[in-house]
Amino acid sequence: MFETFFGFKKEPFSQNPDPQQLYESRNWTQVRARIQFVVDHRGVGLITGEVGSGKSTAIRTILGALNPNLYKLIYIHWTSGSALDLLRLVARGLDLEPAHGRADLAHQISETIVRFNKAKKQHPILALDESQLLSHETLELLPLLLNFEMDSCQYLSLLLVGQPLLRRTLSLQIHESLRQRVAVHYHLEGLSREELDSYLAHQLKVAGVKQPLFDDTARQALYQATKGIIRKVNNLALAALRLAASRKSNVVDEAVMLDATPEALL
Repeated sequence: MFETFFGFKKEPFSQNPDPQQLYESRNWTQVRARIQFVVDHRGVGLITGEVGSGKSTAIRTILGALNPNLYKLIYIHWTSGSALDLLRLVARGLDLEPAHGRADLAHQISETIVRFNKAKKQHPILALDESQLLSHETLELLPLLLNFEMDSCQYLSLLLVGQPLLRRTLSLQIHESLRQRVAVHYHLEGLSREELDSYLAHQLKVAGVKQPLFDDTARQALYQATKGIIRKVNNLALAALRLAASRKSNVVDEAVMLDATPEALL
């Protein structure tokens, strides 16, 4: 196995990294700042990025670090469904047994959100991942969850996370009410060329290898093939390490990287 060949203590470039393996890039810092703004100001935030750019990992990690005594996190990794389905998921996230009718369910959620703020002193945060898959009907419902009392209090923070399609969807006139409520927006790009070098070194180090395993030509080929998109970087770096180990090569060079690319990036 390549781990033994290179002397790794654990697998690098994991798609499910532990906290030590996380690399705080410029993107990560920017996302953290915007999430903190949404939390502090009880508003709406929009985080977008290409497939594999690390959106979900960043959101789950940053929100997961919030004090659970102060915040009630409702994280929903959306796939598909109706507005009623979303209300049921939100209700369960608030530890409720969902009411049957849509009107009763919305009222139940509203009352509970207020109770968390006033009685429990916990501020609910609703994070909807893969929001580009939400139906128009469901998106139209969201402003009602944000503005269910005739006062100036903000009882719920909302974070919409998704692919670039989400921005185009929100630009439609029917979503003007929701779009106007978006206080912060950030689009995740891939790692820069300089960050890629630091990312590779970081991943190798936390996996137990201090010496560089990718030469300059390999790193350049890796960046050209992936444009710094984290998931693609991880897939190709692992494929290149496996191929180098099979060839008994102690270093990944450009030739190995190019040969590994068709397998790693279909």
